[in-house]
Amino acid sequence: MNKKILYHFLLIFTLGFIFKNIVNRIENLNPIIKSIADIRFSDLYFSINDKDDASEIFIVDVGQKDPLQTRKEIANFIKKVNDSHRPKVIGVDVYFDAKYKDAAINNLLTEQLSSDNVIRVFQVQKTEKGDYYPDHSYLPGLETNNSSQEGYSFGLGKPTEYPCVRYFKPTFQIKKQKSNHSINHISKLIAEKYLAYDNKKLSSEINLEKKMMINYNINFEKNRIDINDSTRYHELENKIILIGINTYNSKGYPLYTDDTHFTPLNKNYIGRSIPDSYGIEILATIVSNLIHNEYLSFNPILVNILNWIISILTYIILLYLFISLNESFIFFKVLSQTIGLLFLIIISLGVINFSNHYIDLSMAIAVMFIAAEIVEINEELLIKIKPELLIKNFSNYFKTK
Repeated sequence: MNKKILYHFLLIFTLGFIFKNIVNRIENLNPIIKSIADIRFSDLYFSINDKDDASEIFIVDVGQKDPLQTRKEIANFIKKVNDSHRPKVIGVDVYFDAKYKDAAINNLLTEQLSSDNVIRVFQVQKTEKGDYYPDHSYLPGLETNNSSQEGYSFGLGKPTEYPCVRYFKPTFQIKKQKSNHSINHISKLIAEKYLAYDNKKLSSEINLEKKMMINYNINFEKNRIDINDSTRYHELENKIILIGINTYNSKGYPLYTDDTHFTPLNKNYIGRSIPDSYGIEILATIVSNLIHNEYLSFNPILVNILNWIISILTYIILLYLFISLNESFIFFKVLSQTIGLLFLIIISLGVINFSNHYIDLSMAIAVMFIAAEIVEINEELLIKIKPELLIKNFSNYFKTK
């Protein structure tokens, strides 16, 4: 049996190495492969788990209009709510392009964006050499070196390159004048400013230098406000306000394509075709996670070890069943696959629900699903290859030398 296991794994690693090299060559050209590789069974947790309605965070929708009109509306909105219903924090997740240079509107916007409760966003760009640098929006007279009022945006990239948004990084290291310079994510600054009003700070358990996993546990449907709907401005007093595109159609999908992304909340769990969330809503979720210390912790090394151990044990058990049961193998194969799949999915979801620790066993679940077929295929190949005969001939060859 030990030799049989050894032959199987040698064959698997050989075929796997060949397959991996083929996939790596075409991966960048094949979105289907990327979509399959991005499947996480643990995402089911976010689809089936009840979401809490947002309380302290409101999203103000700017829609998709003429850029100068949008600038004017943002400036007027900030002035009105700060004069009458002052929020604790206003986060502006809008990049103001340099090519729009209406002096009157830009001066008005600059004045409002300089308010002490406003936190603005800037982008992180990448050079051809692979270095990163901060790209501040163009607004004459607006201070761009105030680290407490400017945070970098997601940098989530195109949905085809980053199929599903699961992580973010509270701080980011960029090269500045031949040295590393730490910049903060806008969500971190917003959360810190909001907590500071009650003399609170971010949890000391948060490791700001590592990627954090987003816990999509908040529903913002009731807290979406059109930027021109002044009848709801009174709801914004002492709250967190996030300004950005957040217009949805009647089917619950983003109406526009700008700043849209796939998340674990997507209705099409497998084969995602339509982005389900705007960046501003992902930002709001992260802010909520930080304020309430509800982000998901995860250990990629531990997850990989668990997946490999379960996968190897699964294969060995199915190989043993194939050899010992023979004709009855088909029945036990289906039975073991069904029970195994349900068990691993329940474990994944249960750990997230009860411990806020993300354990994704997608690799082990996939192996559970296909291992039996691979066992049968490998047995057929080994019969034709006859490894013991190959080893014997190989050793005889060297003896004659």
